[in-house]
Amino acid sequence: MNSSDRLDLVKNRIIEQIAENMKSYGFPGTIGRVIAIIYYEGRALDLDELAEKTGMSKTRMSQVLREMSHLNIAEKVFVKGSRKDYYTVENDYYQTFISLFTSNWKEVVARNKKIEHRIMHDLEAIINDAEASGELKEEAKQYMIDSQRSIEYYNWIDRLVDFFESHEIFKHVPKKE
Repeated sequence: MNSSDRLDLVKNRIIEQIAENMKSYGFPGTIGRVIAIIYYEGRALDLDELAEKTGMSKTRMSQVLREMSHLNIAEKVFVKGSRKDYYTVENDYYQTFISLFTSNWKEVVARNKKIEHRIMHDLEAIINDAEASGELKEEAKQYMIDSQRSIEYYNWIDRLVDFFESHEIFKHVPKKE
């Protein structure tokens, strides 16, 4: 095996490693492949180039890039003289992790808080229902306490997300220079 083939093998291993890491964060491996391909290309790539390099259809690649933009790990960039959309990725591994970590948790928190508020509204109706038995009201009050604890927990996660997004985390767990 010549050096060029060996380097291609190493590059493919790295791409697959990043794809596997994405899966462990709860995201599709295709996102990791796209990150690695753009990163190692060293320049912004357009949809056609990315579709060709990944073997994906342009439609699927467009979906992946939209998802990556939503996660704040890819962005469209202007390339002078071209009408195509070009994409680049975040080069800072730490920031990519923070973006992925926080976007996941923001969605979890928002969804669960909404559910908890609906639950609490329904429990409040039971507690204030003149026709509900004392036993039923007591059980509803216990559920209300649980829901309030859940809201406190989700507020804690919100603060944790802020801790990461503000980069305060690096004061407590510094990056190695």
